[in-house]
Amino acid sequence: MILDTNALSAWAEGRAAIEAPLRPAGNAVRALVWLGPREVEDTLAAIASRLSDDDMAELAAARAIMPAWMAEPVSALVADG
Repeated sequence: MILDTNALSAWAEGRAAIEAPLRPAGNAVRALVWLGPREVEDTLAAIASRLSDDDMAELAAARAIMPAWMAEPVSALVADG
C-alpha cells in the first residue's frame, strides 16, 4: 500500500481548519499533520501540555475526523488523563 501523505495531510488539515479554525486544538491538529505519523507519538505529550483542559477536550472531540495514526495516540493520551 502506498500512502499519499500529501493527500492525507491536506484532508486532515482541511477538516481541522473547518472544525477548529484559529483555536489551539486546530493548531495542535495542524502541527500533528505537519509532523506526520512517525512523530505524532513523540510530540503529542508536549503539544498537549500547552493546551488548556477545554482545548484538550476539543482536540479529543475531533478524534472522529482524524486519521487513525493521529486519533489513536490522542485517545491514549486522553485515557491516561
